[in-house]
Amino acid sequence: MDHNHVYPCHLLKQAVVYTQLLILGIAAVLSLFLFNSFREFTAIFSIDSSIVLIGVAIGALCVTADLLLIRFLPEKAFNDGGINQRLFSCLNPYEIFFITLLIAFSEELLFRGVLQTQVGIIPASIIFIAVHFRYLKNVYLLINVTILSFLLGYVYEYTESLWSVFVIHFIIDYILGIYIHYSNKEGV
Repeated sequence: MDHNHVYPCHLLKQAVVYTQLLILGIAAVLSLFLFNSFREFTAIFSIDSSIVLIGVAIGALCVTADLLLIRFLPEKAFNDGGINQRLFSCLNPYEIFFITLLIAFSEELLFRGVLQTQVGIIPASIIFIAVHFRYLKNVYLLINVTILSFLLGYVYEYTESLWSVFVIHFIIDYILGIYIHYSNKEGV
């Protein structure tokens, strides 16, 4: 069965964008109830060059590890049902950039910025893992998303800034999205 006929690119792209906008909306509503003040909420956005550098370094390490594992593990270890492959194959690099930017920001705002700040690293990480439910059927992807979720949580705790984990999440999603895009174009 050709899944591109079942899920045309524009519908897949739309679903991702709408899902991320929903996550942003949930984060906004929860922040109204869970933070005592606007000042407390904006504190999660503290930034300096070391925070960005930490995000870039850890993001690059994660991508390097993933690319090495892709090279040495069987293809079925990365099978998420074909969603990532279908999505990133049909988008151009600019669309991949903007979609992964939206994904990284919305997910980190909700899971680290709002939930982890209010309920702690373990509940926030478990919810993050559960939201990535398509990975629950694949042991490797489940282990990967679990490690990544707790890593993001610990980096957030260490830096006390949403920007560090946003940068990590974006680098991972964008570079792997570009890798998937060009791998499918070239048959790699």
